[in-house]
Amino acid sequence: MNVQAETEAKPLKRKRTLAYVGIAAVVFIWGLYPIFTSDLLTSYSGGAFTFISSLISAVVLLPECLPRFRLLNRTYFKIAVPTGLFVGAANLIQKIGLRYTTPTRYAFLENLSCVVVPILLFLFIRKKPNLLTVVSSILCLVGCFFLCGGGLTGGSLGVGEILCALAGVFYGVNIAATGVFAGRLNAMLYVMIQMWVNVAVSGVAAILLDKITVNGQPIERFAFSFDPKKLVMLTVLVLAIGTFGWIVRTEALKYVNASVVAVVMPFSSVVTGVVAVAVGKESFGLPLLFGGLIILFSSILSSAADIRESRTAKIHLKEQLDDD
Repeated sequence: MNVQAETEAKPLKRKRTLAYVGIAAVVFIWGLYPIFTSDLLTSYSGGAFTFISSLISAVVLLPECLPRFRLLNRTYFKIAVPTGLFVGAANLIQKIGLRYTTPTRYAFLENLSCVVVPILLFLFIRKKPNLLTVVSSILCLVGCFFLCGGGLTGGSLGVGEILCALAGVFYGVNIAATGVFAGRLNAMLYVMIQMWVNVAVSGVAAILLDKITVNGQPIERFAFSFDPKKLVMLTVLVLAIGTFGWIVRTEALKYVNASVVAVVMPFSSVVTGVVAVAVGKESFGLPLLFGGLIILFSSILSSAADIRESRTAKIHLKEQLDDD
């Protein structure tokens, strides 16, 4: 029995290792995303950007998913449609928020999901967060405070920061629901459905934001660039960073605790900050330094909590097999 357990554990360990590698890759490429996006938003409105990027992802995924359509059932739509609505809303308000904040703040504030996920996991499956998870989530909030200049340079949260923070909450709903309910679903099919929901959400929102006026001005005027270079850049950005990242993260959530993913993802903001400073978009300062260090420490704590849970589960499994 022990030999059988060890044989079964090896493929799982390999998949788990690959999941961590995939998450690390996503963290890096998503760290680059705000840098390029901030440039494109000078030519596209938030609604137009979200609609076009979602449409590109959905169309590209469609032929790849055709052979997998036989796997589709009601479960896919029951899970992917609601989570897709949250992702669509998050993508939209985040892109609008980027106009009023810096790429680094944009990148980090979306990762407020680290606080939301443990709460949702408790509500969904009554999974009580362990002490390390709670501490790492609190540290993530502290890192957010420092990264935005709180307590150091008198920084404050404006409209852009509030919108990006709200997007982080919505992303947290997606991470938690995906981790709990989508474990047995095909990642590509799941993401494709979410992308088509994003297309619908962003398309309707782009029209409404342009038509609804405040003081005689639209909330967000629809803007679209026909510049071929801009369109090529947008397409590459979506395919290389957006679509790839969503698929890899969805697959990784099958083998990595959702709370860990939520807290590790803030590393992308550190990548954003370093690159933004390197290319001259932002200046290096204490908020970036302290915020990045705190995020790093919170991620280490979260990973330690996941390893501890995995070891405990293995011990329990071994004890059960020995009893049999």
